[in-house]
Amino acid sequence: MSEEDNSWKFETYSCARCRKLKKRCPKESPICNNCQRAGESCVYPGRAPRRTKRELEEAKLRGEFIPNKRSRGKDMGIVTAPNSNGAELGFTSSSTTTPTVTSARIDNGFLSSPFPPTTIPPPPPPPESTPSPVTNISRRPPHAPVIQGKLEHELHKPDSTPIRASSIQIESISGIFKGGRTTPWTTAEGAYKPIERSLYDRFIAAYFTHNHKSFYMMDKVAFLNKVSTIRDFTAMDEEYEDSFIFQLYMAMAIGCTTLQRAQMLTKDEEGLSDHFAFLAMKKFCNVVHSQNIETIKCFLLLGIFALFEPKGVSSWTISGLTMRLVIGLGLHRALSPRRAQNTDPKEVEMRSRVFWSAYCFERLVATSLGRMSAIEDEEITTPIPRPLYPEEFDDLDVTNMMISLRRMSGRIYKKVHSASAGRKQYTMERRHAIISGLRNEIDEIYQEDKVKIVQKNDQLQLSGQDSISFHTSDTWLDMRHAQLQIMLYRPSALMPKPPSDNLVRLGECCLEALKHTYSLYKKKLLPLNWITLFRTLTICNSILYCLCHWNIDLVESKIEIQQCVDILQHFGEKWVFALRCADVFQVISNTILEISLSNGQVPNMEKLTRELFGASDQYQEVLEENEVGLLWNDNLS
Repeated sequence: MSEEDNSWKFETYSCARCRKLKKRCPKESPICNNCQRAGESCVYPGRAPRRTKRELEEAKLRGEFIPNKRSRGKDMGIVTAPNSNGAELGFTSSSTTTPTVTSARIDNGFLSSPFPPTTIPPPPPPPESTPSPVTNISRRPPHAPVIQGKLEHELHKPDSTPIRASSIQIESISGIFKGGRTTPWTTAEGAYKPIERSLYDRFIAAYFTHNHKSFYMMDKVAFLNKVSTIRDFTAMDEEYEDSFIFQLYMAMAIGCTTLQRAQMLTKDEEGLSDHFAFLAMKKFCNVVHSQNIETIKCFLLLGIFALFEPKGVSSWTISGLTMRLVIGLGLHRALSPRRAQNTDPKEVEMRSRVFWSAYCFERLVATSLGRMSAIEDEEITTPIPRPLYPEEFDDLDVTNMMISLRRMSGRIYKKVHSASAGRKQYTMERRHAIISGLRNEIDEIYQEDKVKIVQKNDQLQLSGQDSISFHTSDTWLDMRHAQLQIMLYRPSALMPKPPSDNLVRLGECCLEALKHTYSLYKKKLLPLNWITLFRTLTICNSILYCLCHWNIDLVESKIEIQQCVDILQHFGEKWVFALRCADVFQVISNTILEISLSNGQVPNMEKLTRELFGASDQYQEVLEENEVGLLWNDNLS
């Protein structure tokens, strides 16, 4: 912009978009540089009107005041009636119903109530007199009120959080995990819809067939034997402990997402994952207060289910809390010979499995986000899981393969991406030697696992079985092999500006990883959770870097980039972040297609350069808005 251009002027206050994104606004009028780069309109609303303290107090009493997120401790518990005017704006019109202010704090501002517009539910009893929550609404009288939208412990929480580990953990998770608050599985009368026993069994089987192999913390035989004793799934409170009920419902919720991914459910049945999470979270408070090994299992199940939340980062908090409890209980250390001799061998083994399940989950989340892990490998002395029954040999092969992959990704992060790796005064030869050594480790693990997967596939073909799990897919293993190499070769603290040879290999790995990812997607073996999303974005970012440095073949990349767009678009309308990234890469795909049709004429290549750097800026802005740490240090320059 020219300073001599009189059509431009500077505003006193930031524009509306920069305020919303909490970005520094250049205050250029009629459009600031931030909005111009993003291709969005720029509006300067001026200074926000200020209200006096008295006016704010009067607004609170009228129910019109929306508490600021920065003062959550002062939030007011306001219950609004459904379908009333202003419900979507966060307040209830005084012409329809008068809101009631209670002493309970509601984290999300407002709670949608199933009561008629003129009915306000009475406050819940204090914690000492609160009975065990009833899990089956259909057993209540037809006219009895049903409260949805809050976790059980949030209905009667104290004014302040007690300084206890369990209370702090409950507060942390209720603040970031948004699932389990409502259920779609209700009739018009407010009762739960009936569920056939065969459907329960399908969800449990799906969990143990697919998810259990990655996180082997449950005693499958003992758990299924206990499930077989259940006569009525809607009346388990008196016969079974809270931790078992939580684990059962959450396992079924996760199994439901697996069958949904495999397109083996009806549209109506897909809503059961939220229903089971709702039932599980009724037991959450009691489970957390136990602070034992069962609490860890419940945390892990909750974290796995949270992977399917569009925001996703709740798994980061859950994994951190889990590892704190794991370390606090000493599960990362092997038992002393004397203590091990006096402990039931099965209990010793389950202790090991719970630790390694927590390790795999925490390491998966950390490396997907490009962050450090909560525990160093050198601090771990717990042995890896071993089979208790002959039937467990195959499953534990998969489990130990996962442990090996998580260890490998952790080593790459520590030696290549950590801040300490960047501070090392290594020569360039030493840096290349580290990269080369890690590459050899990746290849060795890949070759060992390849043999095992080929053998498992041969067994499946002989038995005529069809697997819904990607753990026996050689395509999945090829994808993970390529993704580990991307993590190794992309710009890092150890190698901020990789040489051309490394970038050529990085580009090849990106195209290979996208090809395998798309193949899994077409075979319905790709879980559409935020782990998959972030891994896909890492590939996209790496491709963008290689394209901007002209270290990737345009003709080869156009198909894979379009496949990347298809995957991102398939996440669904709730995944706004994925859809915005898909738009950026669709622009790149269209430009590459145009150039490939014009035989790479110079004007078109210049256009591609402009499009790439423009898309790079837009893409990085999308990542920044969503707090995704996948950016490069040199800003693609």
